[in-house]
Amino acid sequence: MLYLVSNVKYPIQYHTSGNLTNNNHFVHPDRILDSHVLIIVRKGILHIHQDGNNYEVGPNQFIVLFAGKHHYGYKPSNGPLSYYWTHFSIQDPDFNYYSPSSLKRDLEIWNAGPAQTPLAMTKYILPEYGSLAENNRSSLYFVQLLDTAKRENYAPTYRCHYILSFLLLELSTEALFIPDLTMHNIPAAIVNIIEWIRLNYNESLSVQGLSELFGYNPTYLSSLFKKYTGYPLISYINHTRIAISKNLLTNDITLKIGTIGKLCGYGDEKLFMKVFKKIEGITPTQYRNTFSNKYFNK
Repeated sequence: MLYLVSNVKYPIQYHTSGNLTNNNHFVHPDRILDSHVLIIVRKGILHIHQDGNNYEVGPNQFIVLFAGKHHYGYKPSNGPLSYYWTHFSIQDPDFNYYSPSSLKRDLEIWNAGPAQTPLAMTKYILPEYGSLAENNRSSLYFVQLLDTAKRENYAPTYRCHYILSFLLLELSTEALFIPDLTMHNIPAAIVNIIEWIRLNYNESLSVQGLSELFGYNPTYLSSLFKKYTGYPLISYINHTRIAISKNLLTNDITLKIGTIGKLCGYGDEKLFMKVFKKIEGITPTQYRNTFSNKYFNK
């Protein structure tokens, strides 16, 4: 069991996706790919081998087939099989694979370091294999990804990169809350607020509004939020929005800065630029020029 860890400042590059269905005796191809593959099983059992390990991936479970590693179906499926799949590349030149023990050690180091951006928004942490929680939205994101790719004539677009990034962040967030890896006993109420922010980042969000929605005193909620995330509530909202805006900036250079700001919840372009520079140290335009040129115009 491995974990793939990558810095979120490097965009995820979507390649292609689909929905495999087979009535019986499906055997996955024997191959080594240049890209990574995420598979989420909807029905049946996928029997697949990767890098010395056999996996039985059942309904509401997933597997990530890593680039450069040998994988193949080690026996045929019994009965109907259906799963979502997508191929993608990671642009981070320093991405790495971790064992559970080495990841736990480094999580302790990262969490003990100076507070910057909440860990769940700084790294993609993708388990090689796992199960999805009942309320996990990964399958929903996959449906959106397939629908978007189809409407765009299956060509990779910024929308596909963007939805796939959300999908992988969803898996990453779940990985961070695995009991033997998590470093903080975060109350369920804080987790619920984090999820609310991630789903509604493009809406008008405020400490007062969230406090009323979740039944807290604004000052107390912001203090409690900082205790468990390292950031006051309004700062967490801004970091969430800016993390999303970075993917938009690099995945579609035709989108105007003001449009990206609005898509991320900033009705005022100047406010978006001010918050972006405060967090990233450069303007949105400078960020776009630096990363889109380096990673997408080779």
